[in-house]
Amino acid sequence: MEILQVATFYPPHLGGEELVAQQLAGMQAHRHDVTVYASRVGAAGAPRREQHGRLRVVRDGARSLGNTPVTPRLLSRLIRHRPRPDIVHVHAGLAMTPEIVRLASWLRGIPYVVHLHLMVRASSRAGALLLPVYQRVLYAGFLRHAARVICLTEAMRQVAITTFGLRPERVVVVPNGVDIDVFAPVAPQRRAERELLFVGRLTAQKNVGLLVEVMAALPPDVCLRIAGDGELREVLERRVAALGLANVRFEGRLSPDELSPLYQRATVVLMPSTHEGLPLVLLEAMAAGAPVVCSALPELLEAGGDAVVAVAPLTPGKLAAVLLDLLADPARRERLSHAARRRAAGYGWTEVAARVDAVYAQITAERR
Repeated sequence: MEILQVATFYPPHLGGEELVAQQLAGMQAHRHDVTVYASRVGAAGAPRREQHGRLRVVRDGARSLGNTPVTPRLLSRLIRHRPRPDIVHVHAGLAMTPEIVRLASWLRGIPYVVHLHLMVRASSRAGALLLPVYQRVLYAGFLRHAARVICLTEAMRQVAITTFGLRPERVVVVPNGVDIDVFAPVAPQRRAERELLFVGRLTAQKNVGLLVEVMAALPPDVCLRIAGDGELREVLERRVAALGLANVRFEGRLSPDELSPLYQRATVVLMPSTHEGLPLVLLEAMAAGAPVVCSALPELLEAGGDAVVAVAPLTPGKLAAVLLDLLADPARRERLSHAARRRAAGYGWTEVAARVDAVYAQITAERR
């Protein structure tokens, strides 16, 4: 098949959605001809064009419309692409890209698949006013005209169906995947005794500020490593300094190979997000056999099951109490570790790519 993957952002731009698009495109290229059309935002050092076997990546310049990058050449790319694509697979998170994909697909009569990575929420006062209008006027129609909508969990699927009035038979669940070999578990005795780990972008959604406040309530021999970068890093660093926390360390952005040892030695991995899809961090932590303490989001509970400890209400005092109990209970941590490794085994990228292929096959069969 001739597959087009459309992603507003793509590695080396930082983010889970970008990594999923990259992994999926790479896996698909074992069986299909795959072209990724993406913007150059956050990828200034990367080549404009890459070719890796049957995988081609094309990065075009983008212009900012508000806080949304728009790639002016995307429409012509989709209309003029040869040979004629069988499927356009769009990783949908921001405005403009969905509308361009819908128009190009209509003009060429090509089905498109929408990959929802997150139920987007407004991040500003203006967004709170404009986002519901955009979703009602444009985004809902984009989703309804898709041949399939991929959600990461059943919880997300139900929300998408209800929110946008989608036909249930067109909304399917395909989870994210994890490289089981890279994030391999280690023997329990190699784990640190009192080391907490956060991995992710330093944004309001990830709620890292809560963890900083929690550290002020924990004993000084409990260490927190923060792996990641983002717009809130300076704010967080200033708060850590104000609280005099010598046990909080900012590791910066790390590659998967650099992250793996941190997961393997972590006593507990923390995920206090305000909202999520199916974060790669959860799957990576489970593959490494690390106990996870997280917010009580339906998506995290569905994927994590008996491998996670959910905290509700998510307050500094409640989270500190849960962590102190877990740090003092190695037997419970070992049970969580076993459950994590068992659940992670079902999230390999090979299985995930096969499920996406099955979605494509259904669409192709329906169009014959």
